[in-house]
Amino acid sequence: MKSFKVNSLLKNILLLSTGTGIAQVIPMIASIILARLYTNNNYGDLSLFISVTGIVGVIATLRYELTIILPEKSNDARNLLALCLINSLITGLLSAIIVVFLGLFFRDRLDISNFSWLYLVPVMVVCTGVYNSFDNWFNRIHGYKKMVSAKIILNIGSAAARILLGVLSISLGLIYGTVAGNVLAVAAFIYFFVKHEGMHSYRLVSVAKIKKMFNEYKDFFKYSTPGSLLNAFANIGLPLLIAYFYSIELAGIYFFSNNLIKQPLSILSTSISQVYKKEANEIYLHSKDQLIGFTTKFQKMIFILVFPTLLILSIWGGGIFGFLFGKAWIASGEIIKYFAVFILFNSNYSPVSSIVDILRKQKFELCFNFSNIFSQILLLVLFSNRLTFNYMILLISVVSAIHYLYIDIYIKRHIKKLVQDGN
Repeated sequence: MKSFKVNSLLKNILLLSTGTGIAQVIPMIASIILARLYTNNNYGDLSLFISVTGIVGVIATLRYELTIILPEKSNDARNLLALCLINSLITGLLSAIIVVFLGLFFRDRLDISNFSWLYLVPVMVVCTGVYNSFDNWFNRIHGYKKMVSAKIILNIGSAAARILLGVLSISLGLIYGTVAGNVLAVAAFIYFFVKHEGMHSYRLVSVAKIKKMFNEYKDFFKYSTPGSLLNAFANIGLPLLIAYFYSIELAGIYFFSNNLIKQPLSILSTSISQVYKKEANEIYLHSKDQLIGFTTKFQKMIFILVFPTLLILSIWGGGIFGFLFGKAWIASGEIIKYFAVFILFNSNYSPVSSIVDILRKQKFELCFNFSNIFSQILLLVLFSNRLTFNYMILLISVVSAIHYLYIDIYIKRHIKKLVQDGN
Protein backbone atom coordinates (compact mmCIF):
# COMPACT_ATOMS: atom_id res chain seq x y z
CA MET A 1 0.00 0.00 0.00
CA LYS A 2 2.88 2.38 0.80
CA SER A 3 4.43 1.62 -2.58
CA PHE A 4 1.11 2.29 -4.28
CA LYS A 5 0.75 5.57 -2.36
CA VAL A 6 4.22 6.76 -3.38
CA ASN A 7 3.64 5.85 -7.01
CA SER A 8 0.28 7.64 -6.95
CA LEU A 9 1.87 10.79 -5.51
CA LEU A 10 4.68 10.75 -8.06
CA LYS A 11 2.19 10.18 -10.86
CA ASN A 12 0.09 13.17 -9.78
CA ILE A 13 3.17 15.36 -9.34
CA LEU A 14 4.48 14.32 -12.75
CA LEU A 15 1.11 15.01 -14.36
CA LEU A 16 0.85 18.46 -12.81
CA SER A 17 4.50 19.36 -13.37
CA THR A 18 4.46 18.25 -17.00
CA GLY A 19 1.30 20.20 -17.70
CA THR A 20 2.55 23.19 -15.73
CA GLY A 21 5.85 22.97 -17.60
CA ILE A 22 4.05 23.12 -20.93
CA ALA A 23 1.94 26.00 -19.63
CA GLN A 24 5.00 27.92 -18.39
CA VAL A 25 7.07 27.38 -21.54
CA ILE A 26 4.45 29.33 -23.48
CA PRO A 27 4.88 32.70 -21.68
CA MET A 28 8.65 32.16 -21.50
CA ILE A 29 8.86 31.82 -25.29
CA ALA A 30 6.37 34.64 -25.71
CA SER A 31 8.53 36.87 -23.47
CA ILE A 32 11.32 36.70 -26.05
CA ILE A 33 8.94 38.32 -28.54
CA LEU A 34 7.15 40.58 -26.07
CA ALA A 35 10.40 42.10 -24.79
CA ARG A 36 10.90 43.50 -28.30
CA LEU A 37 7.31 44.73 -28.68
CA TYR A 38 6.92 46.53 -25.34
CA THR A 39 9.05 48.96 -23.32
CA ASN A 40 10.15 49.08 -19.68
CA ASN A 41 7.32 51.53 -19.01
CA ASN A 42 4.79 49.14 -20.57
CA TYR A 43 5.97 46.45 -18.16
CA GLY A 44 5.82 49.05 -15.40
CA ASP A 45 2.12 49.56 -16.16
CA LEU A 46 1.63 45.78 -16.16
CA SER A 47 3.44 45.49 -12.82
CA LEU A 48 1.06 48.05 -11.29
CA PHE A 49 -1.97 46.24 -12.76
CA ILE A 50 -0.78 42.84 -11.53
CA SER A 51 0.01 44.30 -8.11
CA VAL A 52 -3.42 45.91 -7.71
CA THR A 53 -5.43 42.97 -9.05
CA GLY A 54 -3.23 40.44 -7.28
CA ILE A 55 -3.64 42.12 -3.93
CA VAL A 56 -7.41 42.50 -4.28
CA GLY A 57 -7.89 39.22 -6.16
CA VAL A 58 -6.22 37.14 -3.48
CA ILE A 59 -9.02 38.05 -1.05
CA ALA A 60 -11.82 37.91 -3.64
CA THR A 61 -13.31 34.78 -2.03
CA LEU A 62 -12.49 36.00 1.49
CA ARG A 63 -10.03 33.06 1.47
CA TYR A 64 -12.79 30.45 1.63
CA GLU A 65 -11.23 28.77 -1.42
CA LEU A 66 -8.63 27.38 0.99
CA THR A 67 -11.37 25.49 2.82
CA ILE A 68 -12.77 23.61 -0.19
CA ILE A 69 -10.25 20.79 0.24
CA LEU A 70 -10.78 20.39 4.01
CA PRO A 71 -14.32 18.93 4.59
CA GLU A 72 -14.79 15.16 4.51
CA LYS A 73 -18.25 15.49 2.92
CA SER A 74 -18.37 16.42 -0.75
CA ASN A 75 -21.58 18.39 -0.34
CA ASP A 76 -19.94 20.64 2.27
CA ALA A 77 -17.17 21.34 -0.22
CA ARG A 78 -19.72 22.02 -2.94
CA ASN A 79 -21.44 24.64 -0.76
CA LEU A 80 -18.07 26.19 0.05
CA LEU A 81 -17.41 26.46 -3.67
CA ALA A 82 -20.75 28.26 -4.10
CA LEU A 83 -19.80 30.60 -1.24
CA CYS A 84 -16.48 31.36 -2.97
CA LEU A 85 -18.19 32.22 -6.25
CA ILE A 86 -20.67 34.52 -4.50
CA ASN A 87 -17.85 36.26 -2.61
CA SER A 88 -15.89 36.74 -5.85
CA LEU A 89 -18.82 38.47 -7.54
CA ILE A 90 -19.44 40.73 -4.54
CA THR A 91 -15.75 41.68 -4.31
CA GLY A 92 -15.69 42.41 -8.04
CA LEU A 93 -18.77 44.62 -7.71
CA LEU A 94 -17.21 46.56 -4.83
CA SER A 95 -14.02 46.97 -6.87
CA ALA A 96 -16.04 48.37 -9.77
CA ILE A 97 -17.75 50.90 -7.49
CA ILE A 98 -14.38 52.05 -6.14
CA VAL A 99 -12.88 52.39 -9.64
CA VAL A 100 -15.85 54.42 -10.87
CA PHE A 101 -15.60 56.63 -7.78
CA LEU A 102 -11.89 57.20 -8.41
CA GLY A 103 -12.59 58.01 -12.05
CA LEU A 104 -15.24 60.56 -11.21
CA PHE A 105 -13.49 62.43 -8.40
CA PHE A 106 -9.77 61.66 -8.30
CA ARG A 107 -8.73 60.87 -11.87
CA ASP A 108 -6.73 64.06 -12.31
CA ARG A 109 -5.03 63.69 -8.93
CA LEU A 110 -3.85 60.12 -9.40
CA ASP A 111 -0.34 59.83 -10.80
CA ILE A 112 -1.20 57.09 -13.32
CA SER A 113 0.03 57.33 -16.93
CA ASN A 114 -3.03 55.57 -18.35
CA PHE A 115 -6.11 55.47 -16.13
CA SER A 116 -8.15 53.20 -18.42
CA TRP A 117 -6.56 49.96 -17.17
CA LEU A 118 -8.18 50.53 -13.76
CA TYR A 119 -11.56 49.71 -15.33
CA LEU A 120 -10.28 46.18 -15.98
CA VAL A 121 -9.46 45.62 -12.30
CA PRO A 122 -12.97 44.35 -11.33
CA VAL A 123 -12.96 41.85 -14.21
CA MET A 124 -9.56 40.53 -13.18
CA VAL A 125 -10.58 40.35 -9.53
CA VAL A 126 -13.63 38.20 -10.33
CA CYS A 127 -11.58 35.98 -12.63
CA THR A 128 -8.93 35.46 -9.96
CA GLY A 129 -11.48 34.47 -7.32
CA VAL A 130 -13.39 32.11 -9.61
CA TYR A 131 -10.20 30.54 -11.00
CA ASN A 132 -8.74 29.89 -7.52
CA SER A 133 -12.05 28.42 -6.34
CA PHE A 134 -12.32 25.90 -9.17
CA ASP A 135 -8.61 25.13 -8.95
CA ASN A 136 -9.07 24.04 -5.32
CA TRP A 137 -12.24 22.13 -6.18
CA PHE A 138 -10.52 20.04 -8.85
CA ASN A 139 -7.54 19.55 -6.55
CA ARG A 140 -9.95 18.06 -4.01
CA ILE A 141 -11.37 15.54 -6.51
CA HIS A 142 -7.95 14.81 -8.07
CA GLY A 143 -8.97 16.53 -11.29
CA TYR A 144 -5.37 17.36 -12.13
CA LYS A 145 -5.89 17.12 -15.89
CA LYS A 146 -8.57 19.80 -15.68
CA MET A 147 -6.26 22.01 -13.59
CA VAL A 148 -3.48 21.63 -16.14
CA SER A 149 -5.80 22.28 -19.08
CA ALA A 150 -7.10 25.51 -17.54
CA LYS A 151 -3.56 26.70 -16.86
CA ILE A 152 -2.47 26.00 -20.43
CA ILE A 153 -5.54 27.80 -21.79
CA LEU A 154 -4.77 30.79 -19.55
CA ASN A 155 -1.17 31.08 -20.74
CA ILE A 156 -1.86 30.45 -24.42
CA GLY A 157 -4.69 32.98 -24.40
CA SER A 158 -2.62 35.60 -22.60
CA ALA A 159 0.47 35.10 -24.77
CA ALA A 160 -1.43 35.16 -28.06
CA ALA A 161 -3.42 38.27 -27.11
CA ARG A 162 -0.31 40.10 -25.87
CA ILE A 163 1.65 39.38 -29.04
CA LEU A 164 -1.24 40.35 -31.31
CA LEU A 165 -1.88 43.61 -29.46
CA GLY A 166 1.86 44.34 -29.36
CA VAL A 167 2.11 43.95 -33.13
CA LEU A 168 -0.80 46.40 -33.38
CA SER A 169 1.23 48.81 -31.18
CA ILE A 170 -1.38 48.97 -28.42
CA SER A 171 0.53 50.19 -25.36
CA LEU A 172 -1.74 48.42 -22.85
CA GLY A 173 -1.60 45.17 -24.80
CA LEU A 174 0.16 43.39 -21.93
CA ILE A 175 -2.74 44.19 -19.60
CA TYR A 176 -5.49 43.44 -22.12
CA GLY A 177 -3.84 40.14 -22.96
CA THR A 178 -3.59 39.17 -19.28
CA VAL A 179 -7.32 39.75 -18.80
CA ALA A 180 -8.21 37.85 -21.97
CA GLY A 181 -6.26 34.78 -20.87
CA ASN A 182 -7.89 34.74 -17.44
CA VAL A 183 -11.40 35.05 -18.89
CA LEU A 184 -10.73 32.06 -21.17
CA ALA A 185 -9.36 29.99 -18.27
CA VAL A 186 -12.41 30.72 -16.11
CA ALA A 187 -14.71 29.77 -18.99
CA ALA A 188 -12.82 26.48 -19.33
CA PHE A 189 -13.14 25.72 -15.61
CA ILE A 190 -16.89 26.39 -15.69
CA TYR A 191 -17.25 24.03 -18.66
CA PHE A 192 -15.22 21.30 -16.89
CA PHE A 193 -17.28 21.66 -13.72
CA VAL A 194 -20.66 21.49 -15.48
CA LYS A 195 -19.50 18.49 -17.51
CA HIS A 196 -18.32 16.65 -14.38
CA GLU A 197 -21.06 17.62 -11.92
CA GLY A 198 -24.01 18.00 -14.30
CA MET A 199 -26.30 20.90 -15.07
CA HIS A 200 -28.41 20.40 -11.96
CA SER A 201 -25.65 20.26 -9.34
CA TYR A 202 -26.84 23.64 -8.03
CA ARG A 203 -29.76 21.81 -6.42
CA LEU A 204 -27.32 20.39 -3.85
CA VAL A 205 -26.51 23.92 -2.73
CA SER A 206 -28.67 25.82 -0.23
CA VAL A 207 -28.57 29.19 1.47
CA ALA A 208 -28.74 27.54 4.89
CA LYS A 209 -25.82 25.26 4.12
CA ILE A 210 -23.76 28.14 2.72
CA LYS A 211 -24.37 30.13 5.93
CA LYS A 212 -23.33 27.12 8.00
CA MET A 213 -20.08 26.75 6.03
CA PHE A 214 -19.43 30.49 6.32
CA ASN A 215 -19.64 30.30 10.12
CA GLU A 216 -17.78 27.02 10.46
CA TYR A 217 -14.73 28.35 8.62
CA LYS A 218 -15.05 31.99 9.64
CA ASP A 219 -11.46 32.08 10.93
CA PHE A 220 -10.32 32.06 7.31
CA PHE A 221 -12.37 35.20 6.75
CA LYS A 222 -11.35 36.89 10.01
CA TYR A 223 -7.62 36.19 9.95
CA SER A 224 -6.56 34.68 6.64
CA THR A 225 -8.19 37.43 4.57
CA PRO A 226 -6.21 40.34 6.06
CA GLY A 227 -3.18 38.04 6.35
CA SER A 228 -3.32 37.11 2.70
CA LEU A 229 -3.83 40.74 1.79
CA LEU A 230 -0.61 41.62 3.59
CA ASN A 231 1.21 38.61 2.12
CA ALA A 232 0.12 39.53 -1.39
CA PHE A 233 1.33 43.06 -0.85
CA ALA A 234 4.65 41.75 0.43
CA ASN A 235 5.11 39.48 -2.60
CA ILE A 236 3.46 41.18 -5.56
CA GLY A 237 2.92 44.67 -4.16
CA LEU A 238 6.64 45.36 -4.05
CA PRO A 239 6.58 46.92 -7.56
CA LEU A 240 4.13 49.50 -6.19
CA LEU A 241 6.60 50.42 -3.47
CA ILE A 242 9.49 50.46 -5.94
CA ALA A 243 7.55 52.77 -8.25
CA TYR A 244 6.90 55.11 -5.31
CA PHE A 245 10.37 55.15 -3.73
CA TYR A 246 12.41 54.78 -6.94
CA SER A 247 10.77 54.85 -10.40
CA ILE A 248 8.23 53.03 -12.55
CA GLU A 249 11.05 51.98 -14.91
CA LEU A 250 12.85 50.16 -12.08
CA ALA A 251 9.51 48.65 -11.05
CA GLY A 252 9.17 47.29 -14.59
CA ILE A 253 12.73 45.90 -14.54
CA TYR A 254 12.12 44.15 -11.22
CA PHE A 255 8.69 42.85 -12.27
CA PHE A 256 10.00 41.43 -15.56
CA SER A 257 12.84 39.65 -13.77
CA ASN A 258 10.81 38.37 -10.81
CA ASN A 259 7.90 37.27 -12.98
CA LEU A 260 10.09 35.45 -15.47
CA ILE A 261 12.20 33.63 -12.89
CA LYS A 262 9.11 32.34 -11.08
CA GLN A 263 7.74 30.76 -14.26
CA PRO A 264 10.28 27.92 -14.61
CA LEU A 265 10.60 27.47 -10.84
CA SER A 266 6.86 27.00 -10.40
CA ILE A 267 6.79 24.11 -12.89
CA LEU A 268 7.48 21.60 -10.13
CA SER A 269 7.20 23.63 -6.91
CA THR A 270 3.57 24.60 -7.54
CA SER A 271 2.67 21.08 -8.67
CA ILE A 272 4.38 19.54 -5.64
CA SER A 273 2.57 21.92 -3.28
CA GLN A 274 -0.87 21.23 -4.80
CA VAL A 275 -0.46 17.47 -4.49
CA TYR A 276 1.04 17.95 -1.02
CA LYS A 277 -1.95 19.87 0.36
CA LYS A 278 -4.46 17.15 -0.45
CA GLU A 279 -2.29 14.38 1.03
CA ALA A 280 -1.16 16.43 4.05
CA ASN A 281 -4.79 16.98 5.07
CA GLU A 282 -5.36 13.20 5.07
CA ILE A 283 -2.19 12.59 7.10
CA TYR A 284 -3.16 15.26 9.64
CA LEU A 285 -6.56 13.63 10.17
CA HIS A 286 -5.23 10.09 10.63
CA SER A 287 -1.48 10.09 11.50
CA LYS A 288 -0.05 13.43 12.65
CA ASP A 289 3.29 11.87 13.59
CA GLN A 290 4.11 11.40 9.90
CA LEU A 291 3.37 14.97 8.87
CA ILE A 292 6.80 16.54 9.53
CA GLY A 293 8.68 13.80 7.68
CA PHE A 294 6.19 14.02 4.82
CA THR A 295 6.61 17.81 4.67
CA THR A 296 10.41 17.64 4.76
CA LYS A 297 10.46 15.26 1.79
CA PHE A 298 8.41 17.69 -0.27
CA GLN A 299 10.63 20.61 0.74
CA LYS A 300 13.71 18.66 -0.33
CA MET A 301 12.12 18.08 -3.74
CA ILE A 302 11.49 21.81 -4.12
CA PHE A 303 15.03 22.68 -2.99
CA ILE A 304 16.59 20.31 -5.54
CA LEU A 305 14.62 22.13 -8.24
CA VAL A 306 14.98 25.72 -7.10
CA PHE A 307 18.56 26.04 -5.82
CA PRO A 308 20.49 25.06 -9.00
CA THR A 309 18.26 27.29 -11.14
CA LEU A 310 18.78 30.28 -8.85
CA LEU A 311 22.53 29.65 -8.73
CA ILE A 312 22.83 29.65 -12.54
CA LEU A 313 20.70 32.78 -12.94
CA SER A 314 22.54 34.57 -10.11
CA ILE A 315 25.86 34.05 -11.89
CA TRP A 316 24.90 34.41 -15.56
CA GLY A 317 21.47 36.09 -15.38
CA GLY A 318 22.56 39.29 -17.13
CA GLY A 319 24.05 37.46 -20.09
CA ILE A 320 21.13 35.06 -20.39
CA PHE A 321 18.54 37.85 -20.32
CA GLY A 322 20.56 39.97 -22.76
CA PHE A 323 20.82 37.09 -25.22
CA LEU A 324 17.15 36.07 -24.98
CA PHE A 325 15.38 39.39 -24.63
CA GLY A 326 17.80 42.03 -25.91
CA LYS A 327 20.23 44.47 -24.31
CA ALA A 328 17.42 46.54 -22.79
CA TRP A 329 16.70 43.71 -20.34
CA ILE A 330 20.24 42.91 -19.13
CA ALA A 331 19.51 44.84 -15.92
CA SER A 332 16.58 42.51 -15.17
CA GLY A 333 18.89 39.51 -15.34
CA GLU A 334 21.57 41.14 -13.23
CA ILE A 335 19.30 41.88 -10.26
CA ILE A 336 18.29 38.23 -9.81
CA LYS A 337 21.23 37.60 -7.49
CA TYR A 338 19.93 40.32 -5.18
CA PHE A 339 16.58 38.62 -4.46
CA ALA A 340 17.48 34.96 -5.09
CA VAL A 341 17.57 34.13 -1.36
CA PHE A 342 13.97 35.37 -1.01
CA ILE A 343 12.80 33.15 -3.90
CA LEU A 344 14.54 30.15 -2.33
CA PHE A 345 12.96 30.49 1.12
CA ASN A 346 9.59 31.52 -0.30
CA SER A 347 9.52 28.34 -2.41
CA ASN A 348 10.55 26.27 0.61
CA TYR A 349 7.62 27.74 2.55
CA SER A 350 4.94 26.76 -0.01
CA PRO A 351 4.15 23.32 1.55
CA VAL A 352 4.19 24.84 5.06
CA SER A 353 1.57 27.39 3.99
CA SER A 354 -0.82 24.47 3.45
CA ILE A 355 -0.19 23.23 7.00
CA VAL A 356 -1.09 26.69 8.31
CA ASP A 357 -4.54 26.25 6.75
CA ILE A 358 -4.91 22.69 8.00
CA LEU A 359 -3.90 23.64 11.57
CA ARG A 360 -6.17 26.70 11.49
CA LYS A 361 -3.24 28.96 12.45
CA GLN A 362 -4.65 31.94 10.55
CA LYS A 363 -4.17 34.33 13.46
CA PHE A 364 -0.45 33.56 13.65
CA GLU A 365 -0.13 33.85 9.87
CA LEU A 366 -1.76 37.29 10.05
CA CYS A 367 0.94 38.47 12.48
CA PHE A 368 3.62 36.93 10.27
CA ASN A 369 2.36 38.68 7.14
CA PHE A 370 2.00 42.00 8.94
CA SER A 371 5.58 41.78 10.16
CA ASN A 372 6.82 40.91 6.67
CA ILE A 373 5.16 43.80 4.85
CA PHE A 374 5.84 46.26 7.68
CA SER A 375 9.55 45.42 7.50
CA GLN A 376 9.57 46.05 3.73
CA ILE A 377 7.97 49.46 4.08
CA LEU A 378 10.17 50.37 7.04
CA LEU A 379 13.35 49.40 5.17
CA LEU A 380 12.31 51.47 2.15
CA VAL A 381 11.48 54.48 4.31
CA LEU A 382 14.78 54.28 6.20
CA PHE A 383 17.21 53.30 3.46
CA SER A 384 15.79 54.14 -0.01
CA ASN A 385 17.67 57.46 0.02
CA ARG A 386 20.89 55.82 1.19
CA LEU A 387 21.04 52.58 -0.80
CA THR A 388 21.04 51.94 -4.51
CA PHE A 389 18.08 50.03 -5.91
CA ASN A 390 19.99 46.73 -6.14
CA TYR A 391 21.18 46.77 -2.53
CA MET A 392 17.71 47.81 -1.38
CA ILE A 393 16.29 44.70 -3.06
CA LEU A 394 19.00 42.58 -1.41
CA LEU A 395 18.19 43.94 2.05
CA ILE A 396 14.44 43.35 1.61
CA SER A 397 15.16 39.86 0.27
CA VAL A 398 17.26 38.83 3.27
CA VAL A 399 14.74 40.15 5.81
CA SER A 400 11.85 38.38 4.05
CA ALA A 401 13.86 35.14 3.89
CA ILE A 402 14.36 35.31 7.66
CA HIS A 403 10.59 35.64 8.09
CA TYR A 404 9.94 32.50 6.03
CA LEU A 405 12.62 30.55 7.89
CA TYR A 406 11.05 31.51 11.22
CA ILE A 407 7.50 30.45 10.28
CA ASP A 408 8.83 27.14 8.95
CA ILE A 409 10.50 26.39 12.30
CA TYR A 410 7.46 27.58 14.29
CA ILE A 411 4.92 25.40 12.44
CA LYS A 412 7.08 22.27 12.69
CA ARG A 413 7.53 22.79 16.44
CA HIS A 414 3.77 23.16 16.77
CA ILE A 415 3.21 19.85 14.96
CA LYS A 416 5.71 18.11 17.27
CA LYS A 417 3.84 19.48 20.27
CA LEU A 418 0.52 18.18 18.91
CA VAL A 419 2.04 14.72 18.46
CA GLN A 420 3.53 14.72 21.97
CA ASP A 421 0.24 15.84 23.50
CA GLY A 422 -1.63 13.19 21.51
CA ASN A 423 -3.98 15.72 19.87
